[in-house]
Amino acid sequence: MWMIEPQLLCNKHLLGEHFEIHKHKHNFEKKHSIAGRLFPFVQIEPSSMELRHDILASEMLRRGMNHQSEYTQPDISYLPAENQNAKVNIKESKKELFKRCINCRKRGVK
Repeated sequence: MWMIEPQLLCNKHLLGEHFEIHKHKHNFEKKHSIAGRLFPFVQIEPSSMELRHDILASEMLRRGMNHQSEYTQPDISYLPAENQNAKVNIKESKKELFKRCINCRKRGVK
């Protein structure tokens, strides 16, 4: 999860983050460990999944994309509180994404 303003994501990264949210829902439902996504740095925000999904879906629709996959936050109470409430460093996330993707970088300088 990049967690940056969705308007700054290119189509590839917008759809990719949306896909990752749905992929992780299965991990939560099966009560899998997500330690690899939290350490050494936070890559997902378990408690923010449903809200982030809805924000991304709105941006997809705004861009004329098709969206038909609803998301309901699964029970994450099996995770320790610090894992449930882990937060992505948005400043670092934006920096890393703009380093990796020229299309996102271009969207960020408009």
